[in-house]
Amino acid sequence: LGPNLWEQKLERCVDYGHTFSKLLEMVPGVDIMHGEAVNIDGFLCCLLSYLRGFISMDTVNRVFRCMQSLQLPTTSSHLTSQLAWQSCKDAVEHRNGAQRIPLITEIGDSVCVSDVTPEELDRALDLLAKFEHIKSGE
Repeated sequence: LGPNLWEQKLERCVDYGHTFSKLLEMVPGVDIMHGEAVNIDGFLCCLLSYLRGFISMDTVNRVFRCMQSLQLPTTSSHLTSQLAWQSCKDAVEHRNGAQRIPLITEIGDSVCVSDVTPEELDRALDLLAKFEHIKSGE
């Protein structure tokens, strides 16, 4: 995707997985591939979707099982509350003044939100810790 000076719609589903992954990839000394970071980001966004009531836990589990079957990591020890919140602030800087975080509302559909709070991220990270994960090769 290249820059489009005439682009009006900034709520883009193609940004799914690209909110928290950027800073996760930039942690010094972390050996994580881009696709792994995007997958971790995507699963965290699934949990945010669940916590907002956009999807059911059945859908979360379906996504999780798919990611696990592909042996993709779904968490990282470097995905902290601080990194997650900094990622939201970074998104505001690079998405024209709003978070514009894509969250799924069902498989194949999403909505962008711009009001994720540090407390909401903490709840999602607490829920993330309850799953039995494949971790990245950190």
